[in-house]
Amino acid sequence: MHDNHLWQDMGLPNRKVLSQLMQDNFPTLAEKNNRDMKWKKFFYRQLCEQAEILVCKSPNCGDCCDYALCFAPEET
Repeated sequence: MHDNHLWQDMGLPNRKVLSQLMQDNFPTLAEKNNRDMKWKKFFYRQLCEQAEILVCKSPNCGDCCDYALCFAPEET
């Protein structure tokens, strides 16, 4: 993975295409991203939760000081 957004690293034209790909192929997982978190951050958070590793600064995304980094609109 690079420092780009996941959709860019995958060679997709935009995030909307990645979200549709996720919905079509992994609907259960895609439904968990119901707050539209950036996909790399979402996957990282899912892996951390599964491993019971607390790396986020807050247990609630809405209260976290990094909220804008995870949920801000992506630049193209």
